Amino acid sequence: MEINQLSIWQVIQTPGVTDLVIDGASFARADYGSGFQDVESPFITDQDLSEAIIQLALDAGSRIDIAKPVADFVYRGARFHAILPFGLSAKPLLSIRVHPSKPQPLESLQAAGMFSNQQLGWLRRQMFHKKNIVFSGPTGVGKTTLLRSLLSEVTERVICIEQTPELFLAPPAIALTEREANQEGVGQIELDELIVHALRMRPDRIVVGEVRSKEFRVMLQAINNGHEGTLTTLHANNLESVAERLLVLGLLGNLTSELTSRLVSQSIDYVVQLGKKGNQRVISGIGQPIMTPTGLVVQRVAI
Repeated sequence: MEINQLSIWQVIQTPGVTDLVIDGASFARADYGSGFQDVESPFITDQDLSEAIIQLALDAGSRIDIAKPVADFVYRGARFHAILPFGLSAKPLLSIRVHPSKPQPLESLQAAGMFSNQQLGWLRRQMFHKKNIVFSGPTGVGKTTLLRSLLSEVTERVICIEQTPELFLAPPAIALTEREANQEGVGQIELDELIVHALRMRPDRIVVGEVRSKEFRVMLQAINNGHEGTLTTLHANNLESVAERLLVLGLLGNLTSELTSRLVSQSIDYVVQLGKKGNQRVISGIGQPIMTPTGLVVQRVAI
């Protein structure tokens, strides 16, 4: 067991690695920044992998077992998502996202081709003027990386609200994390409740790691009540699909499409869409949410 866990750390501590996925003991792949490639699995049997998952969760202060066979947790600065094969999968599954110990300087992201010098200047100006921005894109395109780098340049009282810690900002930033219910089914604290608490903590800026559901409504209400500089991330494949995703989030928060459209157009200043060009992470578009006679759209702007 100890040897297997050590092997996991050896892989994810390799310079440049961003992800490690282990799909059963016989299949492992790692992403070193240019797409997944096969690596040797640290495990011999699925039972070894399942036992390692349970131990990792325990070490992280989390829980995974037959009653709760899925877990998200952070351990040693990496984000783990695990599934045990209790009717959910034919084999145990482990996905690990690795975050650098320190935010990357924006100039490093620019040098890597994520954005142009003109876009870098634009991003810094929007941060200075405390614009409300949604960073959108599919998985693995650098939304959290860019957000973390931008926030590393501010010295404000930033309240970060996340399902699972990923931003890891230095003080004076403060992190609040969603809490699951205990084994008796009580004690759960979700993102929407954490946003309400954050509003009472004299924040200069509120950051929601990712909007997924009803916390979107609370976030929009906070912005409309005068809390500027709010930042969040959103999963959307392209800039053109962002408006539809936001409307769906509004419906999940019991808002009508009309009200969601109005709140978004009044609250969100810009959407920064990220994607990939080959293996390179790039800003693929920047848009502004606006109301049109046919509804909400995100209109591209040239930067």
